[in-house]
Amino acid sequence: MKSYKKLFLSVLALTFIMSSCDLEESNVDPSRPLSVNLNLILPSTLGQTAYNQMALPARQPGIVMQYLTGIDAQQVAYSENYLFTENTFNNYWNFGIYGGVLKDGRDLIALGTEAEQPYYVGIGKILMAEAFGRLTASFGDVPFSDALLGTESLKPAFDTQEQVYDGVQRLLDEAITELSKAAVAGGPAGDDLIFSGDAGLWIQTAHALKARFLMHLTKRRSVYGTVLSELGQAFTTAIDEPRFQWESAITSANPFAKFGIGRPNTLAINPGFGQAMTTRLDPRASKYFELDGTQYNFHNSNNTELIWAQNASLIPLISLVELKLYEAEAKLMTGDAAGAQTALTEAVDASMAQIGVSDAAAIAAYKTAYADLAAGATDQDKLNIIITEAYYALYGHQMHTAWTNFRRTGFPAMTPAANGAGGLDPSGAIPVRWLYPSGEQQTNAVNVDAAIANQGGALLDDNTWAFR
Repeated sequence: MKSYKKLFLSVLALTFIMSSCDLEESNVDPSRPLSVNLNLILPSTLGQTAYNQMALPARQPGIVMQYLTGIDAQQVAYSENYLFTENTFNNYWNFGIYGGVLKDGRDLIALGTEAEQPYYVGIGKILMAEAFGRLTASFGDVPFSDALLGTESLKPAFDTQEQVYDGVQRLLDEAITELSKAAVAGGPAGDDLIFSGDAGLWIQTAHALKARFLMHLTKRRSVYGTVLSELGQAFTTAIDEPRFQWESAITSANPFAKFGIGRPNTLAINPGFGQAMTTRLDPRASKYFELDGTQYNFHNSNNTELIWAQNASLIPLISLVELKLYEAEAKLMTGDAAGAQTALTEAVDASMAQIGVSDAAAIAAYKTAYADLAAGATDQDKLNIIITEAYYALYGHQMHTAWTNFRRTGFPAMTPAANGAGGLDPSGAIPVRWLYPSGEQQTNAVNVDAAIANQGGALLDDNTWAFR
């Protein structure tokens, strides 16, 4: 596991190199180098991927899924009125995704191909696939095949959500091909902050992500058999998860913790979530929040038990817990009830271990009460048990996945905000997508309008193709 500070050391080194250039001799703008070494691009791409997972794109699904609630400032409007506007995701779209992970991923692929470094190419494709998968799950149709072409396509057309999901699978297949090639001297090592250049572990991650994004399509395609095949080639122990280590220093800290530090008393645990975990005697409760009077807090700088809100939290990009939950669902829906029960039990055990819960009696009591598929009379009842457990297991590190699960299954049942109906969410339903950012609407209006028309609308309650 490599430290995030290597990213900053790499950037510092790049700055030093650039500042030492003789401009008269090179005639190069030092703020726009013609090329950057692969070992400087990779840590930046990994860092932005991890940042996207734990910053605003995590908090907003967390609010929608009633993990979190606003108690001050605009967080209240998000929680009570669903006022996620066209401005909410500008930075994520422009700098976190297209100008961040995707641009850097493109460069890893191009420069890695030129340098005959297949592992950089493979990792770049995995990170691009992960970013596109989250993006299309959030917005529906998005620029894909026409994106990242620079001046060749300043106003990119939007691919359909179906096309983007297919493209994600192609990227992951291509990544596996590249990572299956022989190692080349000078390939990823310390600059790979996840696996230190271990191609085999990256291949397992690619299969894990293939399973995740196939699961997004359960309402549209018969994917469960293929999901089980992919899971059979993914990692099977927590130690092999793709984990990103944040650091204690505020400049390189977990964004979820940084929000708690920088914006105190604006966001808290939704009381319904806190009360439900307490009522269920969920052994994870003290690792998720603390109760201060009547307020459940997700962050306290002095409480090192709050596992997902530490400056130096260790965050899996995709976890064994998530995979075991997919396995439970896929086996249930393919008629293997016994296998589904085994996988669900393993998912709960993995979730408890993931955050350091070791009370065997409490875990056993919890599994008896909430992880017994025999309590469900029908397959839909059993599916509800699995997805509800996913809801509690994915808090903090994969709230976006919980939102996706809800949109594709309807579980767990949730009551929309009482005052959620408005111009951006006419029905007042729990939001099922985000609005296209205002920046994209202003600079690429024709293609945005075409995408909206193709989808029959793009307000917060207009479901995307995958989840209809």
